[in-house]
Amino acid sequence: MDNPLSTLAVDASVICDHDFDVSCNTCKLRALCLPAHLWPEEVAALESVIEERPFFPARTLIYEDQQKFTALFAVISGAVKTYRNHSDGQTSIMGCHLPGDIFGFSGVDQSHYLTNAIALEDTCLCVIPFGELERVSREVPGLQSQLLHLMSHRIIDYQEHLGQLSSKKMAKSRLAAFLLGLASRSAQHGGSGDHFHLPMSGQDIANYLGIRTETCSREFARLARAGVISKRNREITVHDHQQLRAAVCSKD
Repeated sequence: MDNPLSTLAVDASVICDHDFDVSCNTCKLRALCLPAHLWPEEVAALESVIEERPFFPARTLIYEDQQKFTALFAVISGAVKTYRNHSDGQTSIMGCHLPGDIFGFSGVDQSHYLTNAIALEDTCLCVIPFGELERVSREVPGLQSQLLHLMSHRIIDYQEHLGQLSSKKMAKSRLAAFLLGLASRSAQHGGSGDHFHLPMSGQDIANYLGIRTETCSREFARLARAGVISKRNREITVHDHQQLRAAVCSKD
């Protein structure tokens, strides 16, 4: 089997330095990832596929647009941004992937990745060779079902994001929906959902939401003045979830 790391944009031979032994069985994120709902013997089959858990320092490129597709990636820690560079010099942020998320699906049908992926902060990943994953999935129906579920969920997320960008929703509504999504993901990862870290810069958030950077900053300030949130650098505290949900439907 080809080593997927050999086709990555950088030499990512440094393995994660965790203070615990990481495996699919022991990973605290397993309920959000491929091992969810699998029996122990099925998890063992999945674990046999994963040979590398590399470490990517912040701002390290993981793979490039048009690079040969070899693997999916699961985030153990840190955060990853996927984006596309256009011929006119513009950049589109396609997604932000947090612990428990799997990314790289854009390459499944095309044999090459359709985005760039970069570590937003120090990040550890599970590299899941797709050829081996396909082989094991044919033998483990539960794994095949979970893989299809995750792919379907990713498609739905993307369609909802496109719908938001093509709608006439105001910047306040887009930002509120984005923050609610991060709060929900924080809760899924064992947090309270009231406090979380912004993985992307204000400029990247604005790009992702399809609004101007200054507009994004202004809407953050408006939510803070209203007592809905407080923001200290990239740390967000949600004080009023009900008002934040109401802001999603705001027309002002």
